[in-house]
This record gives sequence, structure tokens and C-alpha cells, in this order.
Amino acid sequence: MNMKKTAAGILAGLMLTASIPAVFAEDEPAETAAQETAETTAEAVLDSGAAENTAETADSSAAMTAVTDNQQLDAAYTLALNAITSEDYETAKEYLNICFAYCNAQNNPIMFSDLLLKRACIDVIEQKNDMALLNLEAAIRVKPDLADAYLVRTQVYASMGDADRAIESLEKYIELTQDTSLYETVAQLQEAKGDIQAAQAAYDKYVAGAGAEVEEAGFQAGLYKMENGNFAEAITDFEAYTENETFGAGAMFNIGVCKMNLGDYAGAIEAFTGCEEKGGTFEGLYYNRGVCSLLSEKWESAAADFTKSIETEPFTEDSRYNLAICKMQMNDYESAAATFTEYIGDGEQSEKTEEKADSAAEEESETAGKANVNYGAYYYRAACRAALGQLEGAVADFTVCIENQYELGQSYYQRAQIYAALGDTEKQNADLAESLKHSN
Repeated sequence: MNMKKTAAGILAGLMLTASIPAVFAEDEPAETAAQETAETTAEAVLDSGAAENTAETADSSAAMTAVTDNQQLDAAYTLALNAITSEDYETAKEYLNICFAYCNAQNNPIMFSDLLLKRACIDVIEQKNDMALLNLEAAIRVKPDLADAYLVRTQVYASMGDADRAIESLEKYIELTQDTSLYETVAQLQEAKGDIQAAQAAYDKYVAGAGAEVEEAGFQAGLYKMENGNFAEAITDFEAYTENETFGAGAMFNIGVCKMNLGDYAGAIEAFTGCEEKGGTFEGLYYNRGVCSLLSEKWESAAADFTKSIETEPFTEDSRYNLAICKMQMNDYESAAATFTEYIGDGEQSEKTEEKADSAAEEESETAGKANVNYGAYYYRAACRAALGQLEGAVADFTVCIENQYELGQSYYQRAQIYAALGDTEKQNADLAESLKHSN
């Protein structure tokens, strides 16, 4: 629900909801007692006539005052509406304030609550939520069945992140108006709260009140089931939409996500491919299919998907890490090491001399400590470097893993093997002893 648009829409669409009652002059005074009896004196008639004239003057004056006040209210109200239509809200507020001078909750509650509602709508547009709530509460106290006040209050609470009060207010609006189409918004608010079961219940009410089949009802039901972890049931719902022109690609993507969560990686790959064939461009399509291929040990397919994901999706770092894993599994150690280096972002050279190894390890350790790095990248890059004969670089990477408590037993053991290849028996023995201490 576009919250700002809701308040503006009420201002634009409900300009004339409050009417200004007509004011009529009171009935003419009844005939005087002097006129009712034949045995009156001239003096009595004169006195009676004088009294009658005085009463008529007072009544006429009161009526004229009422008409004048009513005209002032009508003029100010019309000017406020015209200013609102022109989106000149400062001027509108000035004229609304004049209206309040001629109108109160006792003499015209309908008009008074309408003025408060309009003032609250302007508050919302000006992002003055606290003031809007005060005006809305005042309007509801005067006129508890003022439905649009609850709708605008829903808007305010939603913009403040108070989903519970937003839902309560919107359900009151639905109760007053019987507009069950807004149960769809209730469902969205419940979903934002994380209460998926309540969201589904509200959506069911929306569908029940639609009076006709809602095309996406089953698809939405599948989404709720998927979010609740009922993946098998969700797949059944989505399968009904796979050939739908509007929802087909989305259904295939969601089936892929469900099967992926169920461990059916082959089925997930098939569904993601079906989504792609239907023109689906969903974020995560390549990454998810790549993960399924990686877990299925289809390294080339996985590498192709992770490459596409790096180019088109926001999962760049995870995709790059997984791409490096695939290249390592394909024995492309040089490319794998380079990709791990891109992931780490340290920009180091592929080979280092023995003299630079210790300082490089310290530098890499500082870099790793500052970033949210998966230290597996250092571990596997060390393995790639060892396979490439870049032993000093491999020592540096295993050292980073040890300093950051990553796979301590294995990191000490693997570094010991590198020291053995370098002929450093003392360091080899020290690392082997440490590996024993940290073995599971």
C-alpha cells in the first residue's frame, strides 16, 4: 500500500464528505394577547405591538448572525478544498484553521471530524506522523465510525513500522466499510511481521471476499507455504501455474527453490532451467542453479552459472568463492588461486619469496580481520599454491588460517607438509605436534 498516496487520495477523493447545514429563520412570533382579545385598549395594542417588533428584531438578528457564520464557514471550507486540490497545503491549513473557529464537535460533529481528518492527511503528506495521530484520534473520538480515519491511521502506523497497530486499524476500516479487498494488505502487513500463517489467513479472507476466482490465489498460497517451510505442498501449488503466461516463469523458479531445499538438486536444476527457458530473470537464478550443480559435482555447469551470477546478480563474493572451488575441483589450480585472490581482495602476486612470506602473512591477516572473509579462501588457495609449487605462498595462507583459528588441526598438518617439502624439519615437527593438539 502506497502510504503517502493513501492520505493524498483521501484528500483528493473526499472533499465534500462534510456538509454545512442550512440555517433557517425561526417561525414568526405568535399573535400577542392584545390581538387575541377584543377588549384591549389602544395602549395595550401599542405596547403589544412594540413587544412584537422587539421580538422580531431579536430573532432576525440571531438568524442573520447564524447565516453570516455559516457563510464564513462555507467560504473558508471551499477555499481550503481549492488549496488542497492545488496541493497548496500551507494555504489549506490556514483556511482549515478558520473553519475550526466556526465549527466544533458539539454544533457540527460531522464537519468537525472531517476537518480533523483533512488536517491529518496533510500531516501525513508532510511526514508529521505524531501530529497526524493526534488529529486522527480526535476525529475518531468525535465520530467513531469515520472509516477513512482508520485507513489513514493504518498508513501512519505502517510508515512507523508498527505493523500490529497498522493491522488493527486496517481491520477496523474493513469492518466499517466491508471492503474485503484490503485483506490483501493485511496479509502483506502480517508477512512483514513474519507471521506467515496469519498472512495466509488474511489472504484467504481476501480471496473469499473477491466474489470471483482470483487468478494468483493458488500461486500466493504456494508462496506462503514455501515461506513456512512446507516445500512439498508449495510445489504442488506452483505446478498448477507452470504453463500460465503470467506466473509460469515464477512458478518454475519457486519450484526450483523448494526442490533445492528438499535436497533434490537434479529436480531443482531442471526447474531453474525451465524458468530460464520461459524468460525468467529472477535474482538468484544462476547462483541457486550453480549451488545445485556444485553439490551435484557438475563442476563445469556450476562454474558457468557462478560466472553469470558474478556478472548479473548481487551475490558477487559468494559466487566468486564458489567459482574458485569449481576451478580447483577441475584441477585448474592457477585460475582457482587467482579467483580466490580476487575474493580475498589482497592483490598479492601468485609467487612470493621466502623473505616476504612472514610479512605477507601478517599483512593478509590484518586484511582478513577487517573484512568478513571466509577463511576457507586462504585454506583452499594454499592447497592450489602447493599444487603449483608456490610453497612460500602456501605457507603464508595456512598461517592466516592458523592465526584466525580456521581448521586448526588441518591447517597445522598441511603447513607441516609444506615445511617438509622446504626441508625445514624443525618447523615441520612443531606443526605436526600442534596438529595433534587440535585434532578432533
